[in-house]
Amino acid sequence: MTVSVGDTLEDAVERLVTVPGLFVLALFLAFRLTNPTVYRTFFARGAEFALREAGGYTLRDVEMELIERGYADLLPLLDLVRQNGMDVSFPVAVAMLAALPFVAELLHVVGVRALAARDPNSVPVSEITSGLVGAYVKSLVANAIALVLIVLGTLLFLVPGIALTVLFFFVRQRIVLAGDGIFEAISESYALVVENAVPMVVLGVVFWLTWAVVTFVVGTVPLGDLSGAAGRVAGTVVVVFGISMLTSAYLQAVGGVGGDTASTPAGQSDALGA
Repeated sequence: MTVSVGDTLEDAVERLVTVPGLFVLALFLAFRLTNPTVYRTFFARGAEFALREAGGYTLRDVEMELIERGYADLLPLLDLVRQNGMDVSFPVAVAMLAALPFVAELLHVVGVRALAARDPNSVPVSEITSGLVGAYVKSLVANAIALVLIVLGTLLFLVPGIALTVLFFFVRQRIVLAGDGIFEAISESYALVVENAVPMVVLGVVFWLTWAVVTFVVGTVPLGDLSGAAGRVAGTVVVVFGISMLTSAYLQAVGGVGGDTASTPAGQSDALGA
């Protein structure tokens, strides 16, 4: 079926403000607002680890050296390292940082299933968890393959990279909602996007413009110490809106009813039971 840009955007907003949509938004907010702590922990514990490996130095040793050499103005940097992040070992900090993309993919999988829910007034726990591990693993691998192809296409020629980004829009939805295998999902995503090439390109442009406008607006508002958190919150809303938009477009493409969050999209019941 043909994807309608207007119906998709309207339905995406409606799905976003349902109970499942707000649930997904809360999950992403919790994840993205804690990310900076993980980054700070990694860099702080990494600095301490590097000092130890360089000759058994500690931050106290560096502090005394800076004072002796007359570089006291650099001491706040040491305080920043001491106070930043969590009190964990460097290997744990590395593991926490490495886990972020895996957690992000899990949230995307959960997000697609929740935003495709039949009932707008409750979180579909059973539908989300049914076959979740298998769907997550397949989605992780399929999107990793898609990412490699997109990066290669972008490095060789910019246009193929952009084209592949659009063509792979429905990979996650095919796996999570239709139960496709890895390469089948990539192939089916390609076929569905080609069939709806113009509206999918328009939706992609709408999403990136939304991201650019929101980023610009938040960046120009003087919020002081809250600017970083405000930017992450705004960015998270755009990300979840993007998931809702692609899920809505996918359900239209395979015969779902756009704009009705309480309806059962065609093919969804089979997918969630897979």
